[in-house]
Amino acid sequence: MIQSLERGVAALVFLSKRVAAGVTEVAEELGVNKSTAFRILETLESANMVSQDRDTAKYRLGPGILRLSDRFARNLDILAAARPIMARLVETTGESAHLCMLSSDAAVVIEQVMTDSRLAVHAKIGNAEPAHGSSVGKCLLAYCPAEQREAILGRLGFEPYTKKTIADAKTLRKELEVIAARGYALDDGEISEDVVCIAAPIFNSAGAAPYSLAISGPRSRISGEKRVERLARFVMGAAKKLSEQLGYFKD
Repeated sequence: MIQSLERGVAALVFLSKRVAAGVTEVAEELGVNKSTAFRILETLESANMVSQDRDTAKYRLGPGILRLSDRFARNLDILAAARPIMARLVETTGESAHLCMLSSDAAVVIEQVMTDSRLAVHAKIGNAEPAHGSSVGKCLLAYCPAEQREAILGRLGFEPYTKKTIADAKTLRKELEVIAARGYALDDGEISEDVVCIAAPIFNSAGAAPYSLAISGPRSRISGEKRVERLARFVMGAAKKLSEQLGYFKD
């Protein structure tokens, strides 16, 4: 039983490093025959920990992993570290702040600090923001590993929320290059015409960027290039502080 558990965990770890893998690849990684690897994957699939693509017969991490990760995220040290930084960001900018992580091809809100302004943008914890249109989603895509990014781009439906929503992978790739170069992502009415959002990446000690921090507000308060750039500096500064608390220090 213990050996089976160890192999199951090893299979999950292996799949976490790849977009997808077949039974043969998993068997080779675990050092077992294909029938044993198939039984392990079948057991994991029954618990929704992995899912199989019926066209390619390959396996990837399943929704059960996402549920566990979402529950885990609520207890992450990052939340305790983020709240005072987010509160300060809200105080400085006058706009609501939210913290997101990539989950199931979308940016999921895991924390929020609201502004006390009567006109405020609310991002409910647990909400999934579209990766191709939201500032947090585009930010996470811009800084995630290339293989993961391309896999997600291949699955996106590019739903048009407004006339400004990016409609294809080629355009989105160009936008992601801009984001990576300047250090922040902008949603200028791409999800809601009257809402503008600015997001910056949060890095961990390994140099990965699993989170993004953003502010959102009405267009009446966030408009004009100078205003956006000024607010972006505040967001990037807050993201930098939080990254440092996670052990990231840029050389």
